[in-house]
Amino acid sequence: MKENLTWMNLPQEYSTDASKYVIIPISYEKDLTFGTGTSKGPEAIIKASKHLEYYDDQFDCEPFEKGIKVQPQLNLNDSPPEEMVDAIANSIPNKFIIALGGDHATTIGTVKGLEEYHEEFSVIQFDAHADFRDSWNGSNLNHACVAKQISKKHSILQIGIRSMDVDEKKQLDQTDNVHIIKAYNFNLELIKSILPKLHQKVFITIDVDAFDPSVIRNTGTPEPGGLLWNQVIKTLELIFQEKQVIGSDITEFAPNKDYDAEAYALAKLVYKILALDYSNTK
Repeated sequence: MKENLTWMNLPQEYSTDASKYVIIPISYEKDLTFGTGTSKGPEAIIKASKHLEYYDDQFDCEPFEKGIKVQPQLNLNDSPPEEMVDAIANSIPNKFIIALGGDHATTIGTVKGLEEYHEEFSVIQFDAHADFRDSWNGSNLNHACVAKQISKKHSILQIGIRSMDVDEKKQLDQTDNVHIIKAYNFNLELIKSILPKLHQKVFITIDVDAFDPSVIRNTGTPEPGGLLWNQVIKTLELIFQEKQVIGSDITEFAPNKDYDAEAYALAKLVYKILALDYSNTK
């Protein structure tokens, strides 16, 4: 990706070191479970953002006014997992960030970087899969191990889960700091009842396979029975009302076939998250 790509093709004065919001594109995929192509996701989302409206009518604001800077893309496909994690962690600024993966393993590095600025925070994970394996394909820094690794330091709320291994279930049943809302039990009131169990500061990680394939099908492991657009937005709205969100990421978008509408939808999801921050921190 060209380093001079900007979010929404904003004028330069809205894309500087003083910008409140920072977008971090991360090109990385390794030892995937099913489909490929997630390393191309960040560029596709950023390119689609040029078609967005500046004004978000749902939350009645224009987040670009606070500035949105895109950092140079991290090209980490050739990096071992340990180096990937450190490279991402070292690239995280003390800002409101949205990292764009890449496969979900990149979240391990993003969370590690945020730990430099925030002493205590929880993680809210939108995902079809529990990602609670001890290791996968010989690495504990694989996308299938994300929640297990993060849970060692952070409490987690998983939303949209509908696929896991029996060993993951056994471990989750014995874990106190991971709360799960299955896609087929999705309920805003249930989410609201669990949020007080988390720290006031939260980081939101979104694996796009949390969405039903009717919304996003260009992803590594699409699962039927997922969340719909308005369910996700309403959940994000609730989280921002109840918690202090320190940043987010969007991972596992694999732009392979007829993906333009999905890239645009995910660009809009980024802007919705910025709009929620903007409207809740005025």
